[in-house]
Amino acid sequence: MHSIPETYFLKYAFPCAFIIREKEEINENKLKELETAAINNIPLTRTELEKIFYRAFEKIERFAKETNRNKWDINLIRNYFLKQHNKEIEEGKGFYATAPPTIKELSKVYIGKVLEKNNDILTIKTEKGERKVLNHLVPEAQIGNNITIHYGYGIEIIEE
Repeated sequence: MHSIPETYFLKYAFPCAFIIREKEEINENKLKELETAAINNIPLTRTELEKIFYRAFEKIERFAKETNRNKWDINLIRNYFLKQHNKEIEEGKGFYATAPPTIKELSKVYIGKVLEKNNDILTIKTEKGERKVLNHLVPEAQIGNNITIHYGYGIEIIEE
């Protein structure tokens, strides 16, 4: 697990930046900056992350209040993405109320096993079948590792 909450949060949130870019809430340069920061574990300020990913933070803040924890607690962020995030999507909250089924499915966080590694593409087996994702955020992932995936990215190796 990453040691600081800002870089950990960004690993999970960065794949959503493409949607934020499509909504023209950030420009192409900001998208590239977010990608560079996510790939290289460069911390951005909490203020900037909360501004860009305000939709996620509305949910994280609610989850933090429910569990009486700080929204920047790394374990809270982890639990949010591994447990709460998919529930929010399934319940059709916020953006997901009108999102197409394909986007809803891509937006969910899954755990899967790495079956194959071909350059920067990982083939992952999840409960939903096989899927190819980029390894830019988990270049150390190897065949046999269990990893989380979000959108088209591997996010973190899970020790289970």
